[in-house]
Amino acid sequence: MRILHLGVGAVGEVIARTVATEDAVTNVVLADIDAQRVAEVAGKIGSKAVRLPLDVTDTAALRRALADADFVVNALVPRFNTGIMRLCLETGTSYLDMAGDNDMDDEIALDEQFRQAGLTALVFFGIDPGASDVFARCLYDQFDTVESLTVLDGDNATVDGYEIAASFSPATMIEEVAASPPGFVDGVMTERESMSAANSFEFDFPAPVGRLRVWNTDHEESVLMPRYLAGKGLRNANFFIALDERFMELVRVVHTLRLDSRQPIEFGGGRFAPLDFIASRLPRAVDLAGKMHGHVCVGALAEGTLGGKPARRYMYQVTAHDQAFAHMGVQGTGYQTGLSAACAVIMWVQGHVQEKGVLAPERVDPQPYLDLMGRHGVPWQVVDLPA
Repeated sequence: MRILHLGVGAVGEVIARTVATEDAVTNVVLADIDAQRVAEVAGKIGSKAVRLPLDVTDTAALRRALADADFVVNALVPRFNTGIMRLCLETGTSYLDMAGDNDMDDEIALDEQFRQAGLTALVFFGIDPGASDVFARCLYDQFDTVESLTVLDGDNATVDGYEIAASFSPATMIEEVAASPPGFVDGVMTERESMSAANSFEFDFPAPVGRLRVWNTDHEESVLMPRYLAGKGLRNANFFIALDERFMELVRVVHTLRLDSRQPIEFGGGRFAPLDFIASRLPRAVDLAGKMHGHVCVGALAEGTLGGKPARRYMYQVTAHDQAFAHMGVQGTGYQTGLSAACAVIMWVQGHVQEKGVLAPERVDPQPYLDLMGRHGVPWQVVDLPA
């Protein structure tokens, strides 16, 4: 079985190295515009690695690469998702990505075409979205009724050498915080005010993360959970993430000055996208490897009834940044994301996903995925909270 990896940054490397351990995988094709990076990761994988310097904007070259693969892992930024998926329909290649963009509905709309083509597309399958949605689905299956599903993420890390840092793409993180977050509130999809203190609260994450202030931000789970898990009386579905107050202050200023836009502006005789400039002033997530210390937690909280009694249950995964660096040379969020995506690929490789079409995490059987998470270094836990 031949797996094509588009993008071999920190997360792409974690996925590729993990997927390559599967006996059924004969080749892992590392495709990236950075030939030096391709060579570096290939050296860590060994004989199964195939090097492919590739510019994904070269449609003809991308089509050839897809046609030669059984499955493609799209570890690029989300704006490429829909275009790659359409090429997969031409080349007969099954597919995975780890996050959506404004084209989430466009991806899901390809469901029937993938089904007719006999192909599977696993979409939004990183850690969050991804494992967080699988946790929500698992809890949904356990509960008698489900009134509320909430994804709650927290990170208590300190960062050597930086006052402000983002654990994933700085530009994406600024966009998510500055945007008006969608939420499923009292049974209706709505938009809330961004960066509002009214939409934040303190949550006691399991040890060793502890108590952190979380903020409602724009994220895929707020849309996916009510779309697929509304059958047991769901009234509320939301996403909250713990954010450092210094980062929040940065985003407030950037948003006030309208610098959170990707639309190019002219200044001093030059032309640039203001968001790209702001993001360039922050460290890249890949550069934080070995400099982050602490723990990151991603989980889903279900509130409803179990055995006819009120219940609140939190299912989660905690990763130590230092352990992630020791094992894979990445920081904790990259480790969580890469291994969670790799588990989804391996689930497909092993035949646990037989259904064709475009499948969000809520649509797959959670147990094989959860078993693989435990086997590959991202074990999950469950805690019951006071009702």
